[in-house]
Amino acid sequence: MRFRLFISLSLTACLFQSMPATAAEPASASNWAFQLGAAGMVQPTYEGSKHYEVSPVPMIGVSWRDTVSLDVKDGLKVQMHPLQDNRLSVSGSLGYWQGRKEGADKDNDDALRGLGNISGNAVARLGAEYHIGALSAGLTIARDAGGDRDGTTLTFSGKYKVYQGAGFQISADASTTLADDNYMGSMFGISAEQAARSPKGYAVHDAGAGVKDVRIGMTVGYAITPSLNMFVRTEAGRLIGDAADSPIVKDAGSENQFSGGAGLSYRF
Repeated sequence: MRFRLFISLSLTACLFQSMPATAAEPASASNWAFQLGAAGMVQPTYEGSKHYEVSPVPMIGVSWRDTVSLDVKDGLKVQMHPLQDNRLSVSGSLGYWQGRKEGADKDNDDALRGLGNISGNAVARLGAEYHIGALSAGLTIARDAGGDRDGTTLTFSGKYKVYQGAGFQISADASTTLADDNYMGSMFGISAEQAARSPKGYAVHDAGAGVKDVRIGMTVGYAITPSLNMFVRTEAGRLIGDAADSPIVKDAGSENQFSGGAGLSYRF
């Protein structure tokens, strides 16, 4: 099993979009809060793969006044509530995408052989989310800084708090992501050189800008104590458009993408 450190989501990403607030933070005179925990996740070996792998994920973070935070999910993040009723939140973050290795699927069909590595890069994000009761709607724009992908994505998301009580919180969410030419070409395109190098005999594929995927998910959290929380996350997605038509998806993978995991987190 290969250890993979995931910084900032993607959700894409794949285990969870946010840590469920299943209980109030423990009372403290300090402006600082800390989180320690671990999770195990199952996800495709690459975006579009039909094969899956299990990976451990550390959950380590620190925040100041619920405004500035640093963790392995979002990287460095600043969040503010410009309205007095706190329904609207706006945020900016700087995280890291680890890239895609040519050998990511080598233990299965070796579907990426001959396509080369895609280097990792910093990812800057700007987001806004508005809450109305149990419902919330969000918009996030993400831009790669450096690296081979050099892409931009726009994600629309919605979330509904299904149940909260007796220490439990259950929420459901849905999202769709649009990606530009650079992102789609890097992740799903096949150039003439790559087609020639690949032993799979892939056809050349020009993946252009458009809707990349749609996703639905559910998170169940339980507060064991006011500080100790456990959660389970499951997500199902479907690649569409040029992403689904890519040979690494249509011929060697699957447009249906699933992920999930469970973890334990301690806040103090």
